[in-house]
Amino acid sequence: MNYNILFRVILYLVIIFTIINGWWFLSLPLLIFGMWMYSFRLEIIISGVIYDALFGMVPFMGIWGYVGTITAVLILIVLAVLKKVIR
Repeated sequence: MNYNILFRVILYLVIIFTIINGWWFLSLPLLIFGMWMYSFRLEIIISGVIYDALFGMVPFMGIWGYVGTITAVLILIVLAVLKKVIR
């Protein structure tokens, strides 16, 4: 098996584990690292939606119920701009 694929699968599993346990700010650096190394695009948005579905999206929370998804989209935009500037 290719070690690159093995590392990516392990990274996915660790990210899923951290999101399910609610460690969003531990999974953020892993997602950013994965986006930089492997060109992640939708994984961070999907992670934000999953996090919000598990721990947010309560009617009385308002916009704070969707903070995971909003954060994911903002990180995606910032990294896209940074990649264009650097490359």
